[in-house]
Amino acid sequence: MEEALNGEDAKKWEMAMQEEYDSLVINNTWSLVPLPKGRKPISCKQVFKMKHGVNGEVERYKARLVARGVTQTFRVDYNETFAPVAKFVSIRCIFALTAIEDMEIHQMDVKTACLIGDFEKNIYMEQPEGFTKESEHLVCKLHKSLYALKQSPKAWNQKLDVFLKIIDFVRSDADFNMYVAQVGDGRCQIFHCCLC
Repeated sequence: MEEALNGEDAKKWEMAMQEEYDSLVINNTWSLVPLPKGRKPISCKQVFKMKHGVNGEVERYKARLVARGVTQTFRVDYNETFAPVAKFVSIRCIFALTAIEDMEIHQMDVKTACLIGDFEKNIYMEQPEGFTKESEHLVCKLHKSLYALKQSPKAWNQKLDVFLKIIDFVRSDADFNMYVAQVGDGRCQIFHCCLC
């Protein structure tokens, strides 16, 4: 962070950090609270990346606030972390079925999937460096997941599961990332989540 903010692109990195911070605040990712006795906040850091265009030119400066999940304590900050991952056998079967039945495949990417999940436990994180202002004695009580937290993939998967069931998809017993729904004309819709 020090290198980025002291370099020739310092203003662009500052703007990227502010954009990330504003996005997290708008999405109610945390609230500032005093740290409860006996708790230790997990730390966080900024990760910087230049996004390049087709011509190799820098299109965007991206700063991402990442929690240091390695500082989490089992049974204090998290219990379970399991989230199902894509089964390549299922993906190959979906492609084969699509070709045989002359169906269409639509792909989408949820860019902030790890920021959508909600938490069951109270997790406290240090405030991001450079954004403490006059509330230095407070910590961030997380309401939503952040990148690199141990339970973020599980929280996203639980939220996605609830949503898909609300719109009448049924989870497969063979592959927990595959959901099927009947369409009005008797055909099936298949949803397969590839969380990597």
